[in-house]
Amino acid sequence: MKSKQNALSHPAFFNRYVDMVDENGIVDLLYQSYDKLKKDLSVIENHDFDYAYAEKKWTIKTLIRHCIDAEIIFFSRALLVARNDKSPIKSFNENDYADESISDYNKQDLIAEFLNARNASCMLFKSFKEEWIFERVGITDKGDPISLLSVGHIIVGHWLHHKKVLSEKYGIRF
Repeated sequence: MKSKQNALSHPAFFNRYVDMVDENGIVDLLYQSYDKLKKDLSVIENHDFDYAYAEKKWTIKTLIRHCIDAEIIFFSRALLVARNDKSPIKSFNENDYADESISDYNKQDLIAEFLNARNASCMLFKSFKEEWIFERVGITDKGDPISLLSVGHIIVGHWLHHKKVLSEKYGIRF
C-alpha cells in the first residue's frame, strides 16, 4: 500500500485545499470536520446571509450554497474514483454555478443541507476499503490524475479555505 504522501495526487489548483488538511486518516478527518463544520455554521447562523463585503462579491448565502454544490460535486468525484469509473472527471465553473444558484434560500435549510452533504461524504468514505483510499486514482477532463485520498482532502480543505475567506473578508469570528 502507498504512503499518504505518495497517495496524494491532484491538479496543483487543489493544493490550496489539500495543504490546509492535517495528516490524520481521511475517514477520521471527515468526521472531525463534520463536528467543526456544525460549530462553524452555528456561528455563521447569527450573521446576515444577504451580506457581501463588496459589490459583485458573493453574499454569505451564495458562498454557503457554493460550498454545498462543491461538496456534492466532490462527493460524486470520490464515487467515480472509488468505483474505478474510467470516464474523465469533469471540472466545473464555480461562478457559473453561483450565478445559476441565486435564490432566496432559507438560512436553516442551507445549514441543514450543508451538514447533510458533509455527513454523506463521511459515510461514503467510511464505506471504502482502506486500500482504495490509498490506491485508486481517476483522471480529470484535462488529463490530470486525481486520487481518492486527494478528493477526501479537498472536501475537508475546501470548507477551511472558505472559512478563512469568511473570517478575513466578511469579518466573521469563529
